Amino acid sequence: MKPYDHLYIYEMAGRVGDVPISSPDYIGCWSEGDSSFLFFHKDRRALVERLIEQGDLPRLVDAYDMDYEQWQGDKLKAFRVGSLWFRPPYGDIPSPPEGCREVPFDPGVVFGTGLHPTTVDCLHLITDLFRTHIPKEVLDLGTGTGILAIACALLGAKRVTAVDINRLSVMTAARNVELNGLTDKIDVMEGDAREMLRRGADLAVMNIHFSVLDELTNRDEFYQKRWIILSGVLRSDYYILLKRLQKRVRLVKERQTGHWFSAWFET
Repeated sequence: MKPYDHLYIYEMAGRVGDVPISSPDYIGCWSEGDSSFLFFHKDRRALVERLIEQGDLPRLVDAYDMDYEQWQGDKLKAFRVGSLWFRPPYGDIPSPPEGCREVPFDPGVVFGTGLHPTTVDCLHLITDLFRTHIPKEVLDLGTGTGILAIACALLGAKRVTAVDINRLSVMTAARNVELNGLTDKIDVMEGDAREMLRRGADLAVMNIHFSVLDELTNRDEFYQKRWIILSGVLRSDYYILLKRLQKRVRLVKERQTGHWFSAWFET
């Protein structure tokens, strides 16, 4: 059964840390900039207002109730990239195509059903790279749901470090790693991409905001990886990065879907 048929979302004015919410209907907290969103399965406005009165939560900005697909902006459905067949872990799922590895994948309430062009194109580039090279150590910065880290591990990477600054993303990625039996190959951790970039890796994967990529690509540690796959950028931002990167790395392959660009570089 799909566990997110309907969502009750409370937008808070400020970043929410560890709040002792004991309700079984509580899903988690998504923090973005100076706002936070609390997710519940049922209407829990009275609980939220009580926590505000106690000083445990900041001011309530707004409350929303919507179905899961409205929140995600897309249906959660099975899809294939190369030999990997990503599927929801619940519902009526068709059999995978012959020769494909099933990858149960649940984005929860973290943005991204896996079907956004930046995710799909990143998955294609990862698949292309692993056809000819097998990076032993992979660093996935801005892992989100963990889908790219899982793909790298299943395609042959010995060790993957999946990092996200958002705690709900970390929880979601860890759950997906466990669903696929990869806890021995993937370390999921909370952290800032700008601080984690210095970690050693053969391959760095970054499907992340342009503002972060703009900063990372100005650092020497960025160019200490043998392979780099980046995504999440629109055309104008991509050309800014490309001009900078081509002074130090070689463009192996790029993909464009609509206005979104993804690219694979080699040092």
